[in-house]
Amino acid sequence: MRKLMFAIMLVAAATMGIGCDDDYNAPSATVNDFDNRYPTATHVEWEKKKGRAVVEFELAGQDCEAWYTLGGEWIMTRFDIRYSELPEAVRSSFEQGYGTQTPIDDVERLERNNADTIYYIEATVVVNGYLTDICLDYLGDGTLLRSSADIENYDYWAYYL
Repeated sequence: MRKLMFAIMLVAAATMGIGCDDDYNAPSATVNDFDNRYPTATHVEWEKKKGRAVVEFELAGQDCEAWYTLGGEWIMTRFDIRYSELPEAVRSSFEQGYGTQTPIDDVERLERNNADTIYYIEATVVVNGYLTDICLDYLGDGTLLRSSADIENYDYWAYYL
């Protein structure tokens, strides 16, 4: 019985480690590309997520995340930004649709390889009498691309991978 319990615990411990991709050692070409793009980045941590090389870092005190293929091609970078840093057209479009008093939870800029930059706003609105978090993706000219209710642990930017 003891041997069986030990075997079960050993298998469980091994299984827990399978999904962990922390402390990824990215290829030097990928690291060099990152260093050239963001020479002032601090708190740099590489890992593997969703079959991609991902580097989390800080730039000017803001959290950022750059995504690369495992072959070293840059895919996109996500920047946490302030509402005031959104293009005027995005702020105007949001305020026309949701007003100027709508609580903003999160604002991000998503720069993509060979594609338009996406601006993301997460806000809290009342839907059918209930407070609901909504996620809105805009182009820089204020065009609303997508809107959805916030889903727990859902990363909007994965849609753009």
